[in-house]
Amino acid sequence: MTHNSTDILVSARYSELPGLLARMAEQATRLGVADDAALRLQLVAEELFVNTITHGHQGESEHKVGLTLVRQDEVLTLRYDDDAPLFDITQSEQKAASPAAIGGLGIDLIRGMSKAVRFRRQGLRNVTEIDF
Repeated sequence: MTHNSTDILVSARYSELPGLLARMAEQATRLGVADDAALRLQLVAEELFVNTITHGHQGESEHKVGLTLVRQDEVLTLRYDDDAPLFDITQSEQKAASPAAIGGLGIDLIRGMSKAVRFRRQGLRNVTEIDF
């Protein structure tokens, strides 16, 4: 059984996103993640991060967002945590796509790109785990 992981911690600021995605790409390469899976991982992380800032904290802040990549055998798991108000991604209703509406489909995108999504509240932090 192969088990590798890495942790990344950043402030909830849009300016952190490029560096965050670059570090994730480096770590995914180090963990032996295929290019297509690494791109899905980055897209999901970006969606979660932007949602934390936009909806969770209602704007940029110094609140910390944590990401952990874990590779165990053939399963890659992204563990994403923040201290925004309680939001369980697994309980959010699926939305119908509409050409008139902009946005609002990020959670469905995350679900569609993953094998499994789990949520728990750990103290004051939302912890979402997504398997690829």
